[in-house]
Amino acid sequence: MSRTALLACLTVAVAVPLAAQNNLKSQFESLDDKGDHAGVVALWKTNPARVLGTIDSYLEGALKILESDDPDVSKIKGMHARALRGARAADEASGRSIFSDYASSFVGWNAAQQKRFRAGQAAFSAHRKAMKGGKLDEALAQAEKCHGIALPLGDWWGTAMGLSGMGAALEQTGKLERALSAHSRARLLYQSLGLSSELTNLTAMARILVKLERKPRARVTIDKAMAMAKASGRRGERTLAELQELRASLGG
Repeated sequence: MSRTALLACLTVAVAVPLAAQNNLKSQFESLDDKGDHAGVVALWKTNPARVLGTIDSYLEGALKILESDDPDVSKIKGMHARALRGARAADEASGRSIFSDYASSFVGWNAAQQKRFRAGQAAFSAHRKAMKGGKLDEALAQAEKCHGIALPLGDWWGTAMGLSGMGAALEQTGKLERALSAHSRARLLYQSLGLSSELTNLTAMARILVKLERKPRARVTIDKAMAMAKASGRRGERTLAELQELRASLGG
């Protein structure tokens, strides 16, 4: 499963529908084929939560072709070039450089690094399976493996996923300080990447901060998370209800 599809599955509260993602991809390709850089920048500005998924579809798509029995090298180069152009426009639209750093890292991997990337994805899948089975030590180990592989590759999405997994496992084992650290770092990465997965981390941070009785930061975190949940409409109702309970528990 590509990470674009995984995002739609995992980010329940504010998931990006795949149909909308594919429509944005068509719009991007139309503008890019005309060399309309300004148009792409404008497109990204109005669809910030869908930018990385669109760019990543070319990167992971090219890798899948490369892994086939008879890879089309010309097609791979074209997909890489499109991803890099899209990433440069995303940098301009967001005022951040993480998109071109991510895309150029992906494009520059050698065969061994590409295999490590796949190993990182496998580790995250193993983390999810272990979490569902209540095997928290194994879940933490696999999330740490995912993070350890992704970070030196410049795979910022994978790095955030690993950190989120670490935070989830650590929270459930009662290691709240470490869980807070992991979720906080994941949140900042997801925010930089424009991904709505940030809400999951903010909500976890809120729970932990309330338990740790860090009320000022808890209030700020809850207010930010509530704003995101409200913006997502019906999809964020369950998260919003949890956040409202946390906010009420703080008093004042």
